[in-house]
Amino acid sequence: MRLTIIFGVLFATLIAEASALTISYQITPEIVLPNGYADCVITIKNSGANPIEISSISFYSKRIQVEPSSFQNVGNLSPGGVFTVKVSMKSPDVGRQNAYMVVSTSEGSFTQTIELVVDDRFPEISLSSPLYSGEVNYAKLLISSPVPLRNVRVDALFNASPKTFFLGNLDGAAEFQFRVGEEEHLKFMVSFYNGRSYHEIEKEVKVNYLPSKGISVNLLTSKDVLYIGEAMNLSVEIANLRSDEIYSLAVQLSGNGKFSQSTAKVEKLLAGDKKILNFIFSPRESGVAEIVARITYKDFFGEVHEKLEKLSLSVLDSHALQIVNLQKTPVFGKTKISGEVINYGHRSAINAKVSAFCDEERADYYIGEIDANDYETFDLETSCAEATVMLTWWNEAGDSFSISEMVKAEKVERKESSPLPMYVAAIASILIVSFVIYVVRRARRK
Repeated sequence: MRLTIIFGVLFATLIAEASALTISYQITPEIVLPNGYADCVITIKNSGANPIEISSISFYSKRIQVEPSSFQNVGNLSPGGVFTVKVSMKSPDVGRQNAYMVVSTSEGSFTQTIELVVDDRFPEISLSSPLYSGEVNYAKLLISSPVPLRNVRVDALFNASPKTFFLGNLDGAAEFQFRVGEEEHLKFMVSFYNGRSYHEIEKEVKVNYLPSKGISVNLLTSKDVLYIGEAMNLSVEIANLRSDEIYSLAVQLSGNGKFSQSTAKVEKLLAGDKKILNFIFSPRESGVAEIVARITYKDFFGEVHEKLEKLSLSVLDSHALQIVNLQKTPVFGKTKISGEVINYGHRSAINAKVSAFCDEERADYYIGEIDANDYETFDLETSCAEATVMLTWWNEAGDSFSISEMVKAEKVERKESSPLPMYVAAIASILIVSFVIYVVRRARRK
């Protein structure tokens, strides 16, 4: 288009058929906006051997305003001489508009057509990157113009960062970038100089948003089936699938159990990054334990987003710690209670203790820590006729549990001895002593 204008219009040359007068013109800028000024430089040259008297130069047009509209008493143009005039032209109408220049000379009048191209489509703004719904996007935009523009400034007429972008001089096309939220249309105010005319034009870019991938949340556990009171590892994996970074990410856990901690925060998660947060969970009752993770975060403009993720676990109707091989042994008025405490869980139990008690007394046996899938023994004594044996412990989720059972005491009864054996022994002793005395006396007589 530019070559056509330059060679076909802007540098058009009229050679008068009846004289040696040559007329040419050049328009700057080559294309103007409606009511934008173009400077037209007209060159009149006498290529002949005789002088030519130019009395006036006049301009006529219904659609183009030319300033000044005429030159009077131009004067004598000698052979080889050049006369240059400069006029300003503008038109409110879009399209190719014509003005007619009439040169009155001593040899007659000559007419030159001057074409002014008026276009209201430039500069053009187009989107050069995809945008995603519900995200803060880095919108890459392309601004283009068929003619050079000066002091180009783009102002976003919506929630964007930055609000203003300075391009300086534009010759052809340039790319700029805004951070934008979800907008149905992107409106801009573009200000610039086209030639010596200043313009402010509102431009709008319609956007078709692609669906956002948002964030992905995975709840990962070390076990699917648990005992009551058993602690397990729970990991919350959060991946940012968005094209922008997210801020103030918060995780809130809830469910029918105990968490080592129920909340966690991440200040910032970049696009494409992921974060794994580790917790410990312990169910409190049998059946189905449901864990709910509520994740909230903010985008660059402070808008809050939320996502929920759920996980169900099976809980057996049995505790992680149990007493086995419970034995009762009578010990002179007391009962010795002994047995083993087994940890069926996959994490350690801490502060384990076995107690036997009734209204009258209490006996405790402190075990301490029991490793996963391990056991510890205990023994204690009680004088209770009927005692409650209770096992208490804490798990690594910070929850305490207890189980108990009733035990009846078994005492050793003290029986009174019969006096008959004593009497028999005494008589035997007397007889033995009497026999010894008889033998001694008889020996002396002899």
